[in-house]
Amino acid sequence: MTSSASGLAGSDVDTRWIGVRRHQALLVISGLGLVGDAVVRARAPMIELLAGLVLALAAVPLANGDTVAQYAGVAAYFALRPRWRTVDVERSEAGARVAARGHATVHGYRLGHVGRLDLAGRDLDSAAALARFVDALASAGEDRHVSLHVRTAPAGPTTLLAIDGDAVPPTEWARDDALVAATVDVAGQPGWMLERWGYLRTRDGARATLRVRDFTASAPGHAVLASAQLASDQICVAVHAAVVSSPRGLRLAERAVHRHRSDGATSAAAGFRRTARVEHSFERLREREAQVAAGRALIRLAVFVTVRAQSLSELGAEVVRVRRALHESGLRADRGRGRQAEWFCGQLPGGPSW
Repeated sequence: MTSSASGLAGSDVDTRWIGVRRHQALLVISGLGLVGDAVVRARAPMIELLAGLVLALAAVPLANGDTVAQYAGVAAYFALRPRWRTVDVERSEAGARVAARGHATVHGYRLGHVGRLDLAGRDLDSAAALARFVDALASAGEDRHVSLHVRTAPAGPTTLLAIDGDAVPPTEWARDDALVAATVDVAGQPGWMLERWGYLRTRDGARATLRVRDFTASAPGHAVLASAQLASDQICVAVHAAVVSSPRGLRLAERAVHRHRSDGATSAAAGFRRTARVEHSFERLREREAQVAAGRALIRLAVFVTVRAQSLSELGAEVVRVRRALHESGLRADRGRGRQAEWFCGQLPGGPSW
């Protein structure tokens, strides 16, 4: 969660307890319990000891942030689900209806700008106007979904604002539902996709979707997303914001602060000390609670970068270039192996609202 559309921060969704995620704590406690019982109890079956070791190992984190248990679940689900997917866009008076993993109808708006748009700091006026727009949506009392899609191409960039329903965006945005289909960027009606472990194959090439998971190492005020846009002219940067209504947002912010306080008290009682990262996270939560109480919107962010290419070798080179640029800006982007269809559909206009 973050306090405004103009600032990017680390995720608070992945809650931790005494420094570890809750499913990790459950796996470790269960595993150690089984191992301890097998060691202490006479003539304990060997299967109990093995089961305890497996549970403990399943909690080990991998380089991409997942644990062994999560990675095994992704691999199993990938092996069982169908490989072919379809994406379609239909226009009507109600807006543009995007059909992929589900259905979502959005209103599309095109930004009139020259050159590349940086969503994190360079176009301060546009970012400030969008922040005020998101704050107004939250004050209306309903949960809403808004997404920005900056698509770069050799002919020049285009920027789409997709809104789930009627709303009046800032003045520089003009209604253009046709841009939704161009942003989806899958040839054919409907467009077919073949899912592979690390990419998607389409009629006109290949696609790989990255997801930005961590903003905590990025410098404050730095144009963190500009690096990806400048790294390649064959990408689409999608920033999705689930806008929480003001009353519920304030309750969530208060609950998050209370949870971290209680977890901190538990950690101290158990003899653990908070790390600097945890202390920084707690200070950010308290600041966010104050901002929400002052009328700012509480949103949940999802940031995707989709790379497209004609061949797999070209795709691999482009992905390496984009990930290096993001890393140099202090961002961590995961490749999403085993999740390519899910993440590609999630970055489409209206995607996470499914």
